[in-house]
Amino acid sequence: MHDNRILLKKLLLIACLMFGFAWALIPMYRVICEVTGINRVVKADEAPAAASSITPGVPVRLVFDANVQAGLPWQVKPLVRSVMARTGEFVRVDYEITNASTRRVVGQAIPRYLPAAAGPYVHKLDCFCFKEQAFAPGETRRFPVVFVVSRDLPAELSELTLAYTVFDVPGKVAP
Repeated sequence: MHDNRILLKKLLLIACLMFGFAWALIPMYRVICEVTGINRVVKADEAPAAASSITPGVPVRLVFDANVQAGLPWQVKPLVRSVMARTGEFVRVDYEITNASTRRVVGQAIPRYLPAAAGPYVHKLDCFCFKEQAFAPGETRRFPVVFVVSRDLPAELSELTLAYTVFDVPGKVAP
């Protein structure tokens, strides 16, 4: 009987330590990302100096897409599917998001670029992906995405896709 109590105490201690470690992972992850610059989706980029230049850049086709995490009751779509732009010029595209559920939901958009090599050349200045978005039941809103494609874009990248995947933020109670 005494051995069982000792084993129980050890198991409870291990469970508490595991819970504490799991609880501390999120703040630790944020600090690591801040220090290393990984996962910089919540901050606006600096506009490249060449964006203000009068000389037109090379043409590039920009394609826009959006996906939603399975089970998240949102509809997310760009209002235009593609545009022709030039490197170095400011581009604005609007996205429309609708909460199709009967409950308040908080979500976060994560951008990705296709091909992946295009990522360093796209400088987002304004984006709904910079912060979590809370939506009331049935609410629809439009969000601008403003960015510049760097003039340093390699010539072989003549078409870029800017895609967003929107995820539910668990544990967040929408205000």
